[in-house]
Amino acid sequence: MHLILFCLFAALAVFFITRLAVGGIDRIEAEGKIHDAVEKKKSKSFITPAVLGLAGKTGFIFSKIKNKQFVSAMKKLESNFKSAGGIYEKFNPYQFLSLCIFSMFAGMAFCAAFISSAVIALLLAAILFFYLPIIKLKEAVKKRKELIFKQLPDTADLLSITLEAGSDFFKAAERVSDILKGPLSDDFKSALAKISLGYDKKTALAEISSKTNLEQLSFFVRTINMALDSGAGMSDTLKRLALQLRNERASAAEKKAQEAPVKILIPLVLLIFPTMFIVIFGPIAINLMRTGGF
Repeated sequence: MHLILFCLFAALAVFFITRLAVGGIDRIEAEGKIHDAVEKKKSKSFITPAVLGLAGKTGFIFSKIKNKQFVSAMKKLESNFKSAGGIYEKFNPYQFLSLCIFSMFAGMAFCAAFISSAVIALLLAAILFFYLPIIKLKEAVKKRKELIFKQLPDTADLLSITLEAGSDFFKAAERVSDILKGPLSDDFKSALAKISLGYDKKTALAEISSKTNLEQLSFFVRTINMALDSGAGMSDTLKRLALQLRNERASAAEKKAQEAPVKILIPLVLLIFPTMFIVIFGPIAINLMRTGGF
């Protein structure tokens, strides 16, 4: 019974804490405020800026730690922020670590107040709530990579069509970025803005792939840079590239379809089968307990 209550309250806490610690930042952006907690700005929201401000101060203390493994973990976390894009790019890893610790203490307090104050329950709550923001971050990275992977063939096709109409590549990229909406279009707009300010073209395009760390996107950018260097017909190159990317996308979809029956076994065995057994054999067991035998 305690385990069921713990799972129920943990699920509710997942929703509210992640919405408070991460989702609430969207409201600050909508109000035209800066995400960085170090800079103190007024906002209509009170809790989120206060939490982020405290996380920024605590993160400054963590930034003084010079352990190699710790610094390496923070760099990896920072690369995940870049891959996730959006509001996560406004975080620094030390501030995010502070949020994880705040989430851990909040989870322990919640567990002690409403579920159990046993050491094991508090330890489980601490581990669960510490990893909640990290799980949210990994989900954002995965979702962004999937969106870019899905958008790549359409982007290549539209670029090819626009180039055939007589535009140069960067004009074509600007038009396609206005037509298609998504993380890939946002990255192209950012790269085009850098190029307009005198940034090296190949470097700006290469930063798109290094930011997301997606194999198909890296191949896409390398192909464009090679076509720009060689002066080859980029329209035909992009057509072939779009066909290849579509085939990869279809293969990925088939792979997921084949994995679905295996994945569904886990909830089937853990949740559905036990329920069926309880419904079928529960009354029999109750009768046996009452009568003392068959």
